[in-house]
Formats: sequence, structure tokens, C-alpha cells
Amino acid sequence: MDKQSVTMQRLREAEQKPPRRLKSILAPYLFLLPALLLIGFWVYKPLVQTLQLATYDWSLVPGTTAEFVELDNFSKLLRNAEFWPAVNNTIFYTVGMLPFSVIIPLFLAAATQSIDPKAQRIYRALFFIPMIMAPVSTAVIFRWLFNPGNGLINQTLLNLGLVDRGIAFFSDPNWARLIILFIAGWKMIGFATLMYSSALTGINGEYYEAAKLDGASEIRQFFDITLPLLSPTTMLMIMISVLFSSQWTFAYIDNLTMGGPFSTSTNIYYMMYRFAFAEMNVGLSAAAAAMFMVVFGVLALILQYLNRKLAFYDN
Repeated sequence: MDKQSVTMQRLREAEQKPPRRLKSILAPYLFLLPALLLIGFWVYKPLVQTLQLATYDWSLVPGTTAEFVELDNFSKLLRNAEFWPAVNNTIFYTVGMLPFSVIIPLFLAAATQSIDPKAQRIYRALFFIPMIMAPVSTAVIFRWLFNPGNGLINQTLLNLGLVDRGIAFFSDPNWARLIILFIAGWKMIGFATLMYSSALTGINGEYYEAAKLDGASEIRQFFDITLPLLSPTTMLMIMISVLFSSQWTFAYIDNLTMGGPFSTSTNIYYMMYRFAFAEMNVGLSAAAAAMFMVVFGVLALILQYLNRKLAFYDN
């Protein structure tokens, strides 16, 4: 067979391939279709419904009719007495969680990195145990620890002569949100420590060997090698902490303080919960959800931008 015949045959075969190429192009999307349908049904459909409910006045009572009120729910939200305390407490919890999710876990992971591997696994397991405890169970334990009558904390303070009577921690505006923050941060330490420990194992040991040959101390190695190479993990933990700190504190607020005393421990998640299920005002709750969706969306974009600018990847 001459070259011209071979060329013509290949051209005919190429003309017959487009349907097969189209199938290969569509195949990945067909595999993704079930996941996309599930995400659309469970995530984006409720999101659209929430945005819709934000423009209605409805009490959730069966048989009642939702009344379209345009943007009145947003103006009511800004004038609501619980709104600004919830915003302030949300900022308090968000900033207060950063030491528990970044600073303390970073030093715990670095301190246990060079010890015996068996002991290292034991320490990591001990650090992670609080994370796997159910929030309600954790709240019950801390309710007993801080009980004003027979709680371990108050009994210890009384035995030491530091107080004359038990302190009602969860009824004290100065203590309530501090304890909520401590509980949420205590649970966060284990997860963040595990993340940092995993990142530390991925650092090339040759960097440290070269630094030792140059006479660099362990502190200098930590700041010049470890911290820069852990910057992607640090930015990830900051993003997780900022975006989810209010969600993590919800269970402890609900079980220990119910937002009190005088809304000093509530946050935006608990405020939305109260609007919907205590005050039966689903429109106000949806308006708060829509507003803070935008706020946290902007924060996520800012953190992603900072991650691209500040994170150092060892490629």
C-alpha cells in the first residue's frame, strides 16, 4: 500500500472519530453529575430558599401565609437589640480562637516532633481526644466542673480559700463567654496540632542538616525554616478558625448559657436559631443568614488572597 492510500485511510478514520471524542469529553461530567445533583439539592437549593425567605414575614406556624415584605427584615435586624451584642461576641470568639488553632498547636507539634516515635503517637492521640468528644457530652462535663455548688473548680477555690462562696460562672457576664471560648479552643487544639504535626513530617530534613552545619541554633531553625514552610498550614488553620469558630461555639452556648446572661455570650449562629425557633420569625433568621453569608464570603476571599501572597510552598 502506497503512502497516499495510507494517508487517505487515516483521514477516513479521523472523520469517523468525532462521536467517540465527544463521548470522551462528556464522560468526566457524567461521572460528576451525581455529586453535582446532590450538592445542588442539599446546598444550593436551601441557599436559594433562604434568600427567598429573607424577603418574607412568616412565623413557621402551619396554615399561616408568608407575607412579602421586601427588605424590611434587614432593617429590623439592624435595629434588633440582640444583633450588635451577637456581632461583638462573634468577633470575640473568632479572634479568641486563633491562639487555640494556631499558636498553641504550632508549639505543641514542634515540641513533640523530635521525641521518640512511640511517645509521639501517644501525645498526638492525647491531644486529639477532646476533638472526638461529642459537644453535648463536653458541655455536660464542663457544666459539672463549673457548678457553683459542688463543681470541682469551685470546690478547689473554696478549699484554697480564694473565694468565700461558689462562683456562678455561667451566670456571670465576665466569665460566661470566656468559658465558652475556652471549651471550644480546648477541643480545637487537638485537630490543629495533628495538622501541624502532619505538615512537619513533610519538611525535608536536609534543610535542618544544612542549617546545623552553618551553626544555626534550634530557635533560628524554627523561625527561618519551620515557620516559613508551615505557612500554608498556618493560613489554612486561620481560615478554618475564622470561618467556623462561631459554628463550633454554638453547642456550648445552647447547652450552658442559652446566650445569657443578657446576651453576653450569644453569637450570630445562636441569634439566628433563636429568631427562627424561639421567636418564630423565620424571615428575620433568614435575613441574618443572608447577611452573614456575604460577610463570611468576603472574609474567605480576603483569606484566599492573603494565602496566595503569604504562603510559601516548597516546590
